[in-house]
Amino acid sequence: MSSFRRATSAAAPLRGTKPFINNQVLTSSGLREMDALLGGGLLLGSLTLLESSCFGSYSADLLRYFAAEGLANAHTVAADSAVLESLPLELSLAQKQVKAQVQSKLTIAWQYEKYSAEAPTSSSSSSAHRFCHSFDLSKPMASEMKETSVEISTLPGMAYRDVYLQLVSLLDATPPNVVVRVALSDVGSPVIYSDVTNAAPLVQFLRAIKGLLHCHRHRLVCMMSIPLYLFPRSLAAQLRHIGDYAFEVSSFLGDLQQVPSELQEFSGLFCVHKLARLQSVTSHTLEHAQLGIKRERRKLKLENLHLPPEGSRSQKQEKAVDLSF
Repeated sequence: MSSFRRATSAAAPLRGTKPFINNQVLTSSGLREMDALLGGGLLLGSLTLLESSCFGSYSADLLRYFAAEGLANAHTVAADSAVLESLPLELSLAQKQVKAQVQSKLTIAWQYEKYSAEAPTSSSSSSAHRFCHSFDLSKPMASEMKETSVEISTLPGMAYRDVYLQLVSLLDATPPNVVVRVALSDVGSPVIYSDVTNAAPLVQFLRAIKGLLHCHRHRLVCMMSIPLYLFPRSLAAQLRHIGDYAFEVSSFLGDLQQVPSELQEFSGLFCVHKLARLQSVTSHTLEHAQLGIKRERRKLKLENLHLPPEGSRSQKQEKAVDLSF
């Protein structure tokens, strides 16, 4: 009996994803700097935990990037109202709308109009297969891009079980060839959830989410922010063990006077505590486990920490000596 098998073409990857090692699939976090830090993006089937601080909203910005990237790729995005109401504008769609309004017909060289009409087709096809899009945090997302979004009800006093059942019903109603993104903010906050007197319900909820991710590991990815400053420090290690990615997002707003001079140009810190090791013994090797956050009006940046250049104004102020008697 012959063992010959005809070579077949590989199945096309889902929109907004790309293949990775060990039969894994990557999808973008919505922020290019974060994708580069993680070795290409987030793994499908992974749970990302953002440990937020009491000052600043940088973890909320990362959730907005994550959810907006899913909508730009026609993914089904399940998020709470706090995320869906503050989604940023996708720049390529905005540029197309402006170009369509401003574009006028060529009156002199009318014969070249057909060539200008053919040019956007190639650019539109490339933008349709773009892995990571660009967003403007200062402007809201267009309503036509929110067609594939689903709001997860998180009314005050809601139990974790109710949120879990909403996600289960959503996955059952979604086709298997569509990526589903889950973005939840302030998980464990006493303002939203009940059963916050102890951490056991929160841990049980995260383990249930991990079970969903394992069952739908080829089309489901989840990111959530947790206000760990409301819980005992001993809980942080337990939650990081459950999550596949664990990032601490802190802000300098509460203690600007205690920030070293070399960090004055940053708005906060982004610390990597854990990277995913799905179907692998080791994870991606990091060059820097701690990065600086720069929050501008239109975008958020992650940059490597660095000392100010020699002879700069900040160094001169440090070396200044009071010679008065």
